[in-house]
Amino acid sequence: MPYADLDGARLYYEQHGASEGSDVVFLHGAGGNHLSWWQQLPAFGERYRCTVYDARGWGRSLATGEHDRGAFGRDLAGLLEHLAIDSAHVIAQSMGGRAVAGLLRLAPERARSLVLCGTNAGATNERVRAHQAELREERGEGGLARYAITPAFAAQHPELALLYHQIRRLNPPREANLLGPPPASYRGSTHELLMGSGLPIAFVVGEHDRITSPALIREARGLVQGAELFELMGAGHSTYFEQPKAFNDYVLRFLARAEAGDRLAATD
Repeated sequence: MPYADLDGARLYYEQHGASEGSDVVFLHGAGGNHLSWWQQLPAFGERYRCTVYDARGWGRSLATGEHDRGAFGRDLAGLLEHLAIDSAHVIAQSMGGRAVAGLLRLAPERARSLVLCGTNAGATNERVRAHQAELREERGEGGLARYAITPAFAAQHPELALLYHQIRRLNPPREANLLGPPPASYRGSTHELLMGSGLPIAFVVGEHDRITSPALIREARGLVQGAELFELMGAGHSTYFEQPKAFNDYVLRFLARAEAGDRLAATD
């Protein structure tokens, strides 16, 4: 099995698709692991070399050292270096957005574009915080797993809903509060870092997302000048899983535009 031994982590990864294509790396959410992207790999693999991996403490990956909030970014940068990936399109679902700011701080040259799905990736202001507080109050007590896919999707596709949760249950228990919000006094934001990267950026959100609502993502996107926004009708938090064809079609078009922009910039 392919593992990357990094500082504080042993990451399980897989690579699929076109061996000579540009690189795309997929970052799963808290309810997923490398298996979550099974509906993306065949579509993206026709053109791209696709890397999926388990975050430390998820799936087959191990946290061998301290797991602080910056670990996600360090691990992503370390994995890209381990795999000799000079630059990759990064597709980050929910929790995966935590790795984006770390990558931009540690190894910005390794990112080619960013697709931020069900995450504001730390682009925050007081209105975003207000939306987050309202959503937490609306959800009440209990974990986020029940909001990962919409009730309508579960009713219409009970077999896929079962598969989603079976993939989630493959993850081992994790330490309490690992994914909790930052301290209440924290007022930082990544929007300047995202804009300053100069990268093509797209936010993707489901119409019925109750973890990172469309209103929240619209506000975050407004902080990142030039970023695109794709609201996927009928989907909830897991757009990639609930509406894979619409998700794949949009993101593949976005990557094609990003690469066309690269080519134009190279001829200037």
